[in-house]
Amino acid sequence: MWCDSSTSKHARRSVPLHEMPACVSPTPNGGRRAVGAVPVWGALLVFGLAVCAAAGWHGEAARWWRALLINFSFFTPLAAGLVVWSAVLLVSRSGWHASLEGRALAGLGFALPSVLALGLLWATNTACPRPMPVSLAQGRWLAPNALFSRDLIALVVFWTLAGLYARQRAQGRGATLGGVLIFTYCIAFSLLAFDLIMALDPKWASALFGGYFFMSGLYIAVTAWTCMAAWQKTPNPDQLHDLGRLMVAFSIITLYMMYAQLLPIWYENLPGEVPFVIPRLRPGPWTVVSATILAVVYFGPLVMLLTIRAKRTPRIIGTIAPVVLAGLWLERWWLVAPTFDPSPRLGLPELAIAAAFAGALGLSLRLSRQRAATAAGVGGHP
Repeated sequence: MWCDSSTSKHARRSVPLHEMPACVSPTPNGGRRAVGAVPVWGALLVFGLAVCAAAGWHGEAARWWRALLINFSFFTPLAAGLVVWSAVLLVSRSGWHASLEGRALAGLGFALPSVLALGLLWATNTACPRPMPVSLAQGRWLAPNALFSRDLIALVVFWTLAGLYARQRAQGRGATLGGVLIFTYCIAFSLLAFDLIMALDPKWASALFGGYFFMSGLYIAVTAWTCMAAWQKTPNPDQLHDLGRLMVAFSIITLYMMYAQLLPIWYENLPGEVPFVIPRLRPGPWTVVSATILAVVYFGPLVMLLTIRAKRTPRIIGTIAPVVLAGLWLERWWLVAPTFDPSPRLGLPELAIAAAFAGALGLSLRLSRQRAATAAGVGGHP
């Protein structure tokens, strides 16, 4: 949707689509390929919703609710992070991502599904009681109506700013609002982390968890962006190289933030934070899951994308990125499930809702980019 600054006279600034020179025009025949993908995403959405409707949450309502929370906490940061990455690179005056920016801004299309999912979590929150009672001091703050209403407001504010930012980007502007959007993302998704995941166990408290959540959300988003860049018809090795380096950097950052969260619990012997550590890290049923996340999410990019060739070759990075993305979904499951389940249970509730979310996200990204192309007066799909 945007001109690559390295290939035109408009160096060091983003250019609206109608000013884009032919040398970096949108992917040839992209519209035909996009239209062909829409039924696939639609089928995935319908399949996931049909399975959820057929199951009806009978017998395991709490597990279905947690599965909804897990997928909300994965797919919403993914879509939001895509838009935020556009702002991050704009504010830092980067130009290498210009021809990929339309794919990032398409994350805005997932705004409505994410808000509806949060509303559904609110409406059905009684299905999943907390494992321990809320203390008197926490009562008003963690009361469901207060908790979900402020989270919904925060999410709506973020998506509203994201929409305004995308409108400014279509005009070749947005640096100032981009900085505001980044700050809002950090605040909103820290709040979601504290309220929706950390508050599942009222006895556990961590000041660092909000930062870990929004930073790992950017990790999820850049990994998904890498998938899109590697799978397009004419991938750019230079762009893949930069995206691969960002994946490596954010794998290290998230590893450090998780380690920085766990280390004080150990050396200061903090009983209030031990409930998070014990079910996930002590020898037991969750050990294999924890080791898999460590290998795939935290160390995977550092090892698999260490060489320049791996980062610049579409087939290699296009294979590694989905593996890491699957590991990041597993990490979201790992953040929620051990609080309730003494042993891993990954089955129909988690995967059916994941299919529905994936279908909704795929449709949102495709349709959002088609609308952007139509608004720019360009036939076909960018």
